[in-house]
Amino acid sequence: MKINEIKKKDGSTVYRASVYLGVDQVTGKKVKTNVTGRTRKEVKQKAKHAPIEFIKNGSTVKKMVEVKTYQELAELWLDSYQLTVKPQTFIATKRMLHNHLMPTFGAMKPNKLTVSYIQGFINDLSSRYVHYGVVHSINRRVLQYGVSLQLLPFNPARDVILPKVPKPENKAIKFIAPEHLKALMAHMEKLANRKYSYFFEYVLYSLLLATGCRFGEVVALEWSDIDLEERTISITKNYSRLLKLIGTPKSKAGTRVISIDPRTCNMLRLYKNRQRRLYLEVGARAPEVVFATPTKDYPNMATRQESLDRRLKEIGCPRFTFHAFRHTHASLLLNAGISYKELQYRLGHATLAMTMDIYGHLSNDKEKEAVSYFEKAINSL
Repeated sequence: MKINEIKKKDGSTVYRASVYLGVDQVTGKKVKTNVTGRTRKEVKQKAKHAPIEFIKNGSTVKKMVEVKTYQELAELWLDSYQLTVKPQTFIATKRMLHNHLMPTFGAMKPNKLTVSYIQGFINDLSSRYVHYGVVHSINRRVLQYGVSLQLLPFNPARDVILPKVPKPENKAIKFIAPEHLKALMAHMEKLANRKYSYFFEYVLYSLLLATGCRFGEVVALEWSDIDLEERTISITKNYSRLLKLIGTPKSKAGTRVISIDPRTCNMLRLYKNRQRRLYLEVGARAPEVVFATPTKDYPNMATRQESLDRRLKEIGCPRFTFHAFRHTHASLLLNAGISYKELQYRLGHATLAMTMDIYGHLSNDKEKEAVSYFEKAINSL
């Protein structure tokens, strides 16, 4: 170790040496520090103790984050998490964190959370909340962040066993039966001639059915996204009802250009003209947003669902949600012979496996045709 003699401005003399401490466990880099003393002996003593103190401090020169409660740790994690996800995902995660985890763990010290305590919490939550697995995942990530900050020696949530709870029977219709779809569209076609609001609903339902798009994707559409000559629609946006703003589709695959049929094109031309006339009547400029009204740019999903519920009740059809149009679109195309790969692109799924997992069971008619295909094949031998 080389000890340098240094003359200060006031004329006094001090001694200084560079000391190797070790490898920083946080950054992975080699760490050195300078020790200063009034004598060479003092410098040697400080140099001897510096590596020991380095190890005591967790083998890092990074300042340890002081966190007293689970809530403080969760807030720190949220600050970092927010930079990695879309705004709507962040809001949903934050809501779950504050609704389910904070009331139980918020005031606790992170190092007091045990595997058995968390297990009991998850067991209880699973009996009354469907998405208990998501809550557990958030908790596990928060505590893992605590491990990364060296606040916890290990992550107790990693050893928790998720209970298997029978899924409640889903009474919501996932796709629309042909007779109910026919009845609804016939009813809407009659109503469309009475007043604009009915025509608005008819076009919305028809476009959802014709494209298989998500509700947020359809209501985010602008007229510049629709090419009525080429009969294509560019899906590049999604409306978030939580944030009430326009964002990107759910994944990269969600950005796509899909074709539409001539009948849908003609309907959109007629709707565009009627929408512009409505805006002229109130002295407003023609809107850019396809499903805008003079009072609102983007339709509210809850309000639109209430309208759909009324229409279904009028014709005695069972209730279904807007997502049923998407399922029905997929079912119709599968039964017409479209490949899963083509359907994946049209629906904007990130993977082919996702398409097959969600919509594979809808192709009942095609499954029955398998027998006839086999008969043809065996008879040709």
